[in-house]
Amino acid sequence: MTTPERLGTWGSGTHVADAVLLDGVVRKAAGPWTPAVFALLGHLERVGFVGAPRVVGAGYSFVPGESPHPHAWPDDAVGAVGTLLRGLHDATATFTPPAGAVWQPNWLRDLRGTDIVIGHCDTGPWNIVGRYGQAEAFIDWEFAGPVDRLWELAEAVWLNAHLVDDDIAEMHGLPEATARARQARAIVDGYGLPRAARDELVDRLSDVAAHGARHEAVAGGVTIDSTAAVAQNGYPVLWGIAWRARSASWIARHRTMIRRAVCD
Repeated sequence: MTTPERLGTWGSGTHVADAVLLDGVVRKAAGPWTPAVFALLGHLERVGFVGAPRVVGAGYSFVPGESPHPHAWPDDAVGAVGTLLRGLHDATATFTPPAGAVWQPNWLRDLRGTDIVIGHCDTGPWNIVGRYGQAEAFIDWEFAGPVDRLWELAEAVWLNAHLVDDDIAEMHGLPEATARARQARAIVDGYGLPRAARDELVDRLSDVAAHGARHEAVAGGVTIDSTAAVAQNGYPVLWGIAWRARSASWIARHRTMIRRAVCD
């Protein structure tokens, strides 16, 4: 009998994801949003979008590959993150959610916008895998659902270009600031965002990081009485808030440099 393999998370925490791999199928606990996610993944398969797992029975196909997280994408490959996200948004343009579709609550979905698409909604590098340093597929689709296009792209740029504070970048062996700004440009170019929309994207980068920090605090139940830096499941709640909040400050302080890289 095959022994299930418990899968870890790529995210900023150290806890183990609620997922096991058995006979090539990833199995996760179902939620009220699972039927909508399955319908979405079925649509993506039918329209030929290859950057997502397939539904296999009550689970998902295992997507082979690695993520560079917490290190940088190669300069000649980082643009594929934008291309992958644009391919997803184009593919979901023809998706009709099932009647009464339920999507898991997500902080990115709470941000206002006028160009709503069906997105992945958790596009950090820990949820993007591929071979040979390429960004080929999104994994972990539990938060998929309606989202403003530019907010989702802003999140992907922030996290995959590693627009984080300099000492955090140094700790993970990331490139210096101007090189990371160039990676942001490569992602935006890969997405094909029109020049007219790029100033607005840059303006949203610090906001999306700040909103991410707020979500970490709310989800972690942080109050004036909180004393634990790490949750019972091993997730570093305090660090999850801190690096995101510091990202927002770093982006605000370097906005002119980022704007020049992305918009010129």
